[in-house]
Amino acid sequence: MRILGLTIAAALAASAAAPAFAADRVSDSELVRASRCLGLAQAANLGTSDATALQAFVKTQGRGRDPLVQDRVEAAERSAKSQAGKAKDALKASLIAERDGACKALVETSSTASVATPAGA
Repeated sequence: MRILGLTIAAALAASAAAPAFAADRVSDSELVRASRCLGLAQAANLGTSDATALQAFVKTQGRGRDPLVQDRVEAAERSAKSQAGKAKDALKASLIAERDGACKALVETSSTASVATPAGA
């Protein structure tokens, strides 16, 4: 009987601890949007931008995703790089504004949420 009690206690402790180690996952559409931002951040035509945080975010969030989602993520990044590479004047300004506005907000929101809210809370 004592072994059964210890087994149950160990199982409960393990199940309670598991969510604390799980990473917060964003939706598939948010991951695709982040990948587009990564493509814009890496585009040479738009000027320099630090893509380190976006690279880490996309890599971490991309793990374990459905292959179709991974394909969409890769396509969004390629498309953004291509669009930025061909951009002139107004479109270029629009893409820079997207990269420096919405994309930076996306990274800041994601990093703040993962720091402010412990996983499993």
